Amino acid sequence: MAQVASYYGLLEPKESGRQIILRDASSKLRIEFTRSEKAARIMGWTFYLSFPVVEIKDRPMVSVYDVRNVIDAILHPGERRDPAVLETIVLDPSGGGREIGIKTPHITEKDLTLDVSNRLAAKLSAAGFKVVLTRKDDSTVSPADRQKTATAVSGEAIFLSLRAASGSPATHGFETSTLPPAGTPATSESDSENIDKKFHAGNINDRESLALAAVLQSSVVSSLKIPDLGIRRARFAELRDINLPAAVCRLGHLSNKEEALKLASPEYREAIAENLLAGIRRYAAYLSFNLEKRREEERLRPLQFGNIRAEDSEIDGGSGGERVFLHVPLKAAPGVFVEREKVEVQIYLFERVNNEELDLSTANPPKDEWLSILPDWKATREEILAVTYFRPPFAPPEQKLYGKRAYYGYVARLVYDGKVVDEASFPQNLNRCLFYFTAVFPRR
Repeated sequence: MAQVASYYGLLEPKESGRQIILRDASSKLRIEFTRSEKAARIMGWTFYLSFPVVEIKDRPMVSVYDVRNVIDAILHPGERRDPAVLETIVLDPSGGGREIGIKTPHITEKDLTLDVSNRLAAKLSAAGFKVVLTRKDDSTVSPADRQKTATAVSGEAIFLSLRAASGSPATHGFETSTLPPAGTPATSESDSENIDKKFHAGNINDRESLALAAVLQSSVVSSLKIPDLGIRRARFAELRDINLPAAVCRLGHLSNKEEALKLASPEYREAIAENLLAGIRRYAAYLSFNLEKRREEERLRPLQFGNIRAEDSEIDGGSGGERVFLHVPLKAAPGVFVEREKVEVQIYLFERVNNEELDLSTANPPKDEWLSILPDWKATREEILAVTYFRPPFAPPEQKLYGKRAYYGYVARLVYDGKVVDEASFPQNLNRCLFYFTAVFPRR
């Protein structure tokens, strides 16, 4: 805890019984941990850590996973390499058709989520966002079709699934969930060897998903003055394979009679939709933070990527080998003299393993060559680097060890004079997860 406090410029930890408190001098930034518990309060809001706080040699410890995936993501929200403008919101009301969900005498889950989604969709459209719904009426939609709808969206987008909850009749309030980071348990799971250690497409936007969950949860809870049931980790299927910042909001507990009656009220559902809109607006502001500064940096950089083209093909009659060719244009700014020896292009190739998880490629080291004999950006302001990856077919023992692999995408990083000046990726935002594979503790 003392190291965490020092790293973030906080005062020495204070302990009171089972509680450990980290704060700054003004107490505006305050983190409250509890020994043996996953729940932590960060700036007044409840976040569920992946692992409980433990005691080692009489010293309270928090997992480095939680420092990286929760604390750093919340305390350093503006440290982004890729500010962007939020364009599209995918709304996913649970249930539909024969899938009624939780049923009460007052309202069913499928009707609740569709009504709030439609209200929110109208507000988002009026605010200038594009809106896509996975279902627009009382129809049955398969999980595969919901995922297909979400993955078809282009541009900067988010995925928001709306559900209801059920549990103890005394429990009521609002909660939001995101996918657990790779190698960590869900909130309801214990730390064991059975944890899903795979890095899924849904993990690409881990930090963005947590930021989305935080603003949605705080916007709804603070305005409606209802219990904060926390920001949790859950393995919902709809979160796992969608390469978008994504969250699941449980709008309330239909097992609680008073809350079910409130949720049956059109006025209350309207208030939920209004505050979800407020949360999405806050996320859009977070996403675009420092955008103008970033654009100015882009105007001043000496080099940038053009439109990278990737082609992949099977080899040896579909026996499992692949060849990936990248056509990488580098454009020089007008009037800039480019020193070739200061240019470095880093390419990271990603593969989908067993049609489930993502991993860095096992391909042979790439062959790269400039199409110009002496690239100097003088005769033309654009020079092209051709990069070819080749992964030979796996023999059965290798396939058992490394899994069945197929090309998924790339991240390209352009370094000039020792500084990263541009990044590009396909699918969009794949570069956001690069830190997971290349650093233990990221600072964007």
